[in-house]
Amino acid sequence: MKTNRVSGEQSSTASWDKRRLPGNRPVQFLTAPVPFTRHQAPDLGISLYRLRTDSRYLQLYRGVWIDTRPETSVLAPLWADHAWLLRQMHLQALLKLDDEIAGCNVTAARLYGLPLPPHTDEHSLHVVASTPNTAKARAGVVSHRYKELKTSNFFDLPLISVPQLFLELALLLTVEELTELGDAAIGRWHAGPLTSLSALRGEVAARDRIYDRHTAEKALELMRGNVDSPRETWLRLWLISHGFPEPAVHPAIACPLVDAVLHPDLGFPTKQVGIEYDGDHHRSSDEQFATDNNRLAAMAAAGWTVLRVSKRTNMEQFAWLLEHHLA
Repeated sequence: MKTNRVSGEQSSTASWDKRRLPGNRPVQFLTAPVPFTRHQAPDLGISLYRLRTDSRYLQLYRGVWIDTRPETSVLAPLWADHAWLLRQMHLQALLKLDDEIAGCNVTAARLYGLPLPPHTDEHSLHVVASTPNTAKARAGVVSHRYKELKTSNFFDLPLISVPQLFLELALLLTVEELTELGDAAIGRWHAGPLTSLSALRGEVAARDRIYDRHTAEKALELMRGNVDSPRETWLRLWLISHGFPEPAVHPAIACPLVDAVLHPDLGFPTKQVGIEYDGDHHRSSDEQFATDNNRLAAMAAAGWTVLRVSKRTNMEQFAWLLEHHLA
């Protein structure tokens, strides 16, 4: 999954340039409910009687409500969808009851936009505190506790730090799944990076006890920087697991035809063989399709063979074809 990377070329100025968080993270504002407490209702022009009787107002947790026909806007990443808005809304609601908590576990991973496999918990809201949480048990909320909790502010949401999250999820994910998540955290996925490989390694080194140290350390060995998408990671790991040499990530190809240096997703520079992973938008967008063809033509003119992979590719045939080109 490529972003039409060209070395030395400045990306075009986007309309979002003036709407960015620190760290050059692009933002958008979406209409969504903002939770409020019963005590805040009168200041919003909502009587307690109306709060109890008008179906427009929905109680999320005891003492915390939302307007189901909101006119408010919330800060969100460009990739945010309805599921992201629901999670941030529920976390903001809990913060009205306990401002010392933070999102953690799979909830934090999804709010950060990190990839998770389908088997992980989709429905519960996971929160963490550094002190014993005396709040009452709430349906759909899973509470955790860290003695030395580190948090980050992500789009006005307190979330467990990405290095601590990485280790927390080592207990739930396979090595391959954790590697995909780690690559996304340190790479370009969703306007990243969120952290660095050295920060993740430092967190592992600082811990005397890790519930699944082997998974974490093995994933760190397999992680690579500057990866664009989880499917690129999946493809790289697939090649390694099927006996191929590890490909380079985004090898540089000087292409005189377009007077630029292009970078396929993966490649074997000594054999001049590149591999591109094509997501669905590469087929559904005419503009992207034309761009891809121009890229392939330029790299072919430079002497490279570039193979394309998508979720519909027969990987057994692909393996045979790649083996032929690498022979």
